[in-house]
Amino acid sequence: MSDALVWQVIRNNSAFLRVQRGIGKRFSTEKFNLKKVNSPKYSGLANRRAIDVSAGAKGVVISTKNQKGQPAKAVTAAVVTKTPVVTARRIAKNNGFNKFHKLAQRRAAAYVRAQIVKKSKTQKTDA
Repeated sequence: MSDALVWQVIRNNSAFLRVQRGIGKRFSTEKFNLKKVNSPKYSGLANRRAIDVSAGAKGVVISTKNQKGQPAKAVTAAVVTKTPVVTARRIAKNNGFNKFHKLAQRRAAAYVRAQIVKKSKTQKTDA
């Protein structure tokens, strides 16, 4: 099936659609949707090739979806603990996701910032 036909089927009928009051946009919670917006450009279900960045226990998990074989075997994932921001950009560029490499890099940076443990600022008192 073509990507356009799949989009026509799922654009208004998907279990991943979310609507918020006061906001004119529809959001999507599907995997491989980097912007989480319901549009054919960013849809992970409608596109044969897609990239996803998610948080792992330590580091970031970068998944790519290719058009080879069965859907369950088409997804490859890599856990990145060292420089995940640079790695997300490299993986996106090398696998042909040039238009999404900045989005993948921003999402990886956000997950890295969220995993940093902040030290509490307590003042010492001399008694």
